[in-house]
Amino acid sequence: MLGTIKKYAPWLIPALLLIISLLVYMTNYNSPRALFWDENYHIAAAQKHIDGVMYMEPHPPLGKMLMAASEALLGVNSGKDKSALNGKTYITHDDLPSGFSYAGMRLPSTLMMALSVLFFYGIVRRITGHRLVAAAFSCLLIFDNALVVHSRAAMLEGIQLFFILAALYYLVRSATQNQPIRLHHYAILGILVGLGVAVKVNGAVLLLLMVVLFFIDQWDNVKHWRLLAVFKRLCTSVPSAVLPLLAVFFGVFYLHIAMGTSIANNMHYKASPEYLSVIREGRTHTPSGFITGMKDHWRFMAEYADGVPRLDVCKPGENGSAAVGWPLGTKSISYRWDKNVIQGQSWVRHIYLVANPVVWFSVVFGLVLSISLIVSRFVYRQPVKDKPLFGWICVFTGLYLSYMIAVMQIERVMYLYHYLVALIFGMINLALMFQYLFRDDLLANNRHTLINLGLFVALVIAVFAFFAPLTYGIAITPEQFELREWFNFWQLNNVR
Repeated sequence: MLGTIKKYAPWLIPALLLIISLLVYMTNYNSPRALFWDENYHIAAAQKHIDGVMYMEPHPPLGKMLMAASEALLGVNSGKDKSALNGKTYITHDDLPSGFSYAGMRLPSTLMMALSVLFFYGIVRRITGHRLVAAAFSCLLIFDNALVVHSRAAMLEGIQLFFILAALYYLVRSATQNQPIRLHHYAILGILVGLGVAVKVNGAVLLLLMVVLFFIDQWDNVKHWRLLAVFKRLCTSVPSAVLPLLAVFFGVFYLHIAMGTSIANNMHYKASPEYLSVIREGRTHTPSGFITGMKDHWRFMAEYADGVPRLDVCKPGENGSAAVGWPLGTKSISYRWDKNVIQGQSWVRHIYLVANPVVWFSVVFGLVLSISLIVSRFVYRQPVKDKPLFGWICVFTGLYLSYMIAVMQIERVMYLYHYLVALIFGMINLALMFQYLFRDDLLANNRHTLINLGLFVALVIAVFAFFAPLTYGIAITPEQFELREWFNFWQLNNVR
């Protein structure tokens, strides 16, 4: 039996992780049977795809298109009148037909986030070469309360994080397969980056992956200042990466514009007369119709971003927060709550965006360690014991810092879930730092190191379970809620 386990270990570990991830993310994901947060917008937008109604939104359309495809394929609401969703941008429960099921709309985000653990495992496994380290830190992705609660909804982050982790995995795979990097590697990476950007534009941070791939490809020429060779490679690699990216991004918009063949309830979204004529004349699928529609969509996205108010921490009920506090989980968001009083005792079902503090604080600690390591190398010229691993630590630390610095330049109000992209970078960085610090012990299969790693994973799971009532909407009393108010800066709101 041990021989069989060892033989199939490369498949058993990721298979087990996938099963656990599917159970954590997908169990009863149709609950709560009510709208919360941005579902009021995204479900309405997805239905417009199904019915061929034009709409404009501040985000690219790929996420809503996948929700629409899932809703149509599952058919959980077939025969129900959902026409009311086409005449509004923001819907309420009253706009939904009786007995509406959320299973179709929520499936893409939930399922894709659950599947993402395979990419996460693959990234860490290929870089560290250690299955147990990869499996242990993959548990951070599975058992983070914020990732679970936000992905189990008809929202965009779960879909986008799937493409982000896919792009990261492909970069790592291309760099670690001991074969020359070809132009098709740039092209496939460009496609994956394009898919991430086509869900939300903050995925543009993935453009840095192309730079990383180029330096891995041309490091020998760069190091020896063979500038002509570097320039020649630039002339072929840049188009190979950028053109597929643009083809995916604009291809998604083409489908979106071509599908919008009607206007509901005179909702023009400030569309230009030219675009309205294109829709009325049935020319949305033509090249000229696409160009006209694309201009209007681009203008709408820019104007919408300019119109979003800035963060106002003095405003009652402000859910936004400053990016500087996100790594510690500031500020949590109450997505919805339902209260029942039974024999004088209040029982409240919360759906709360709250961090697993073990995961989030560990990510911060790992980031401090990696920055210290990088400073010690480039400022104080300290030797590096594992150059390839150190290089990957630099990559993921750089991705984390680049994303956070870029987000801090945005003046509009932002929310805690905007940190989830950086959190993924930080989780991978933490795994790499652990491998770097305990490399010798791990190579020697030191029991104490592996036991400590197992205890860390057990702590992550235990804290996840403790906060699970806020993740899955399990009814608790106000007194039980108080036990979960660990930090004042989380600003949890106890419903009594």
